[in-house]
Amino acid sequence: MGRERAKTFADRLPDIVPRVEEDISHLSDEMADLLYPGRRPRPLRVGVVFDAFGGEGYPRALELARRSPVYAEFREGSQLRHRAEFEPGDARTLRDLYTIVGELQSTDVLVDGRTPPYGRELWLPLFWIFI
Repeated sequence: MGRERAKTFADRLPDIVPRVEEDISHLSDEMADLLYPGRRPRPLRVGVVFDAFGGEGYPRALELARRSPVYAEFREGSQLRHRAEFEPGDARTLRDLYTIVGELQSTDVLVDGRTPPYGRELWLPLFWIFI
């Protein structure tokens, strides 16, 4: 039988803030995953990040991107970029958006908010199985 380990200094301090929140609905998905991994299950999301571009396809691309439950516009330097992530039920919308912005060199594919290897070649066709 092993010896019991002594408590650390941090373990001996009284709790000022509860270690576990009962309601985490106010936290963003990213923060909830960091603080309480696995506590808030969420569906797989696949998306694209693309630059603003000129041409007749841009208004249609914005319309499709804004249907995303996780749509955001942000700036990288002087360039306006759009980020849209879709759940499996919206795979057709993602495919339609990708047909417009997929040929742009600056377009990135995201899987759960990260840029995976082979995003265009592997992850998008796998996601389109949900169509």
